[in-house]
Amino acid sequence: MDLETLKSNWESLAERDALFAILTDHRRVDGKWEIAEFMATGEAEIETVMHHLDCIGCTPNYTGKALDFGCGVGRVTQALAPRFASCVGVDISRQMIEKARSLNGYAHCRYVANSVEQLPFADASFSFIYSNIVLQHVPRRFSTAYLQEFVRVLAPGGILVFGVQDSFAAPDVSSLLLRVRHVLRIRSRIRAAVGVGDMQMHCLPERLVRKALGSVRIVDVQFTNTAAKDFNGELVYLRQRPASGYVGKQYCVVRGPRM
Repeated sequence: MDLETLKSNWESLAERDALFAILTDHRRVDGKWEIAEFMATGEAEIETVMHHLDCIGCTPNYTGKALDFGCGVGRVTQALAPRFASCVGVDISRQMIEKARSLNGYAHCRYVANSVEQLPFADASFSFIYSNIVLQHVPRRFSTAYLQEFVRVLAPGGILVFGVQDSFAAPDVSSLLLRVRHVLRIRSRIRAAVGVGDMQMHCLPERLVRKALGSVRIVDVQFTNTAAKDFNGELVYLRQRPASGYVGKQYCVVRGPRM
């Protein structure tokens, strides 16, 4: 799959039911997500993340600029905006960006559509970068390129937090068959609900994450519940690696100060 195909899929999903495409709760298909409830999940998610960052001594520089990569309709971007001096959401889908702009409540927050590997931002632009439940839907060759772009646009002393699906865990030797069935269930659930698009899952193991990030410092890695079918923005840090299904990991990265 190339980026143009990925963009086309997400344009279709956005046109049919943008909120459900982002948080796939079967009870809320066909426009049953209430906007206020949907956006509240972004606030809850960012509150969880910021509390965790405080606990590990990685409080962001709130006087700088924040980037929400794969922003969709701005669910998380709108939660970041009041915390930072300025905020940008970027997404591959122009329709998602249009919906985000219509929901934007902050003058210092803006949204940008981008469907190429290079992000449309200058080097060292952002003091905080966040991305969750996004890279798992991006083919590996592009997700590693985006990680390199995150490092490029991260300011000295800046903090990058992102989530990926590291691998697929299964309790027995039939793991490959279980993984195929799991992927098909996810894809068939989306297709049955919205009738369009093709939402794929891709794993990015830690060795490739570390290689893509290069010399920046990874200060924290947490297992998360982001592949759970009932995720719905309720981010949970897990005490241990899941025994089955996709293994979600959240990374916290700090770029060293300019010498």
